[in-house]
Amino acid sequence: MKISVLGAGAIGTMLGGLIRDNDPTCEVVLLGRGPHIQTIRDSGRVQLQGPWPDRDVPIIGTDDPADIAGSDMVLVTVKSQATAEAISAAAPYLGSAIVVSVQNGFNDDALLQHVDEKHLVMGITATNVTVPQPGTASLQFNGTIVLGPNAQGTNAASATAATKILEKTGFRVFEEANVEGVRYNKLAINSPGYAASLSQSNFITEAVCHRGWRGAVGKPLADECLRVFDTAGVKLARIPKLPDIRKLRGFFGKLDSPLLGPVVGTGAKLIFNRRPIQFSLYQDLLKGKGTEVDHTLGEIVRLAERNGTTAPYNQMVIDLAREIENRGAGKFFTREEVIDRFRQIESR
Repeated sequence: MKISVLGAGAIGTMLGGLIRDNDPTCEVVLLGRGPHIQTIRDSGRVQLQGPWPDRDVPIIGTDDPADIAGSDMVLVTVKSQATAEAISAAAPYLGSAIVVSVQNGFNDDALLQHVDEKHLVMGITATNVTVPQPGTASLQFNGTIVLGPNAQGTNAASATAATKILEKTGFRVFEEANVEGVRYNKLAINSPGYAASLSQSNFITEAVCHRGWRGAVGKPLADECLRVFDTAGVKLARIPKLPDIRKLRGFFGKLDSPLLGPVVGTGAKLIFNRRPIQFSLYQDLLKGKGTEVDHTLGEIVRLAERNGTTAPYNQMVIDLAREIENRGAGKFFTREEVIDRFRQIESR
């Protein structure tokens, strides 16, 4: 069996590497660009770090789309803004492969330009992976993958087959009938996480557990997402084994409690000071890369507009991310600056 990864950054490298490590009979090709893929190509190996001894896994690294020819499955993990270009370059070599999008954004239209809907499966992964150095992928938190058939069920067979293949990662893998609801849920969870990234704040200990940030930024974003989804008639589905946006909103409420708040906050700090969550937006802004915020939180803004409402808090995250992009790599706001900009929304 041949598995290829289109856009092998942190997530794609980890998924492909784990498949190869857990099933050496699989041929795995990591397609990407830059020093990370060059290092893998030159060494013929990738190092996987996680809650296990470091693993050096034999694997193929390449920057030539032709090398994915003959694949049984192609994982799309490229950044959302690069989806159209990447799938266009890969299209001549896809054949009858099952194509599985494991991306943050809603890139269905771009993918359907080149992939038959019977072979296209949309999904998400809820995990945290970084590339600490070229040729290495580091898993910070155990992963969950959720995918499923489209609303018409035309790709049901492909969704089931993809689920079985992705179980080779060792991640928790779930097939969900309402995968769109899962995808929107993940966008909503990312929304306050991205806002914390604007000031390099540890999402839990320096943002969620900070009363000022929670009141001005976190809760308004969560409430806005839920309002937009309700207006649009989006039926959310939970990400199995992980909190959803409603539970996150409830966590905000517990922290506000005079009795529960200090206890909950202390416990959260003990955990997340040791293992902070690093959102992809933060990693991109730190390195001066273009972000996919227009394809992630932008989807919430567009969903609101399509249904006659607005999403000014999510739009503010997008606007501030763009400002940091224009400033240059690593030039973040302070937490207080982010709080102030969000409070200005209330006075409009």
